[in-house]
Amino acid sequence: MIPVAGHEAAGAQFRLESLERTEHERKRLFDLLDDAELRRGERLLDPKKREQFLVGRGLLREVLGELTGQEPRQIELREGEFGKPYLPAQQGPGALNFNVSHAGGKLLVALCRGAELGGDLEELRRDLAFRPMAERYFSVREREELFGLDPRLQLAAFYRCWTRKEAYLKGAGSGFSHPSTGFDVSLLPGDPPALLAHRGDPEEVKRWSMVDLPVPDGYCAALAISCAPHTSH
Repeated sequence: MIPVAGHEAAGAQFRLESLERTEHERKRLFDLLDDAELRRGERLLDPKKREQFLVGRGLLREVLGELTGQEPRQIELREGEFGKPYLPAQQGPGALNFNVSHAGGKLLVALCRGAELGGDLEELRRDLAFRPMAERYFSVREREELFGLDPRLQLAAFYRCWTRKEAYLKGAGSGFSHPSTGFDVSLLPGDPPALLAHRGDPEEVKRWSMVDLPVPDGYCAALAISCAPHTSH
């Protein structure tokens, strides 16, 4: 596990794992899953997506087992209304919270204690037609800043904005059920990652901090961490 700089007090840390595994490793990880996870995997028609989902859940169980002292197969995992996973056995102050994201054959697992968090990992695609995505999902301020940059800097800025917004939405447990255009995050080169404004609840700016995670070239990742537990799942 790698500590998250600036969030040592919450015990924030993350791990990046490869989803590409040998047949022996895949079988070992699949054996850690419960029936519901196996059924969910079987519903994925794409063999690659199915394999990556099942491997990812097995790896997640291993990481959680290391931190809780439980046997990975015995860990109870649940999902909130919008799909955010959590540990029902971990509640109250100091509870272990986690979030996962996967892209490009890699899995990001981020964890902390006593606070909610969300993480997003994206594989950089140089050919990505990002303008329509930004026009649909970014706020007015974010669009103005993004498209005001030198075109050569826009793709990297798009990914910074996307991962930070996604990390916050996942951390808040709302996914895209809340409008992604209703809040602003930083994206300009050199600006620290931050939630800058929230038109639905201005106090959110005080509750959440953001950090970009050090990931290999070709990837972009961000983490959002609350300063207080978010009690609804």
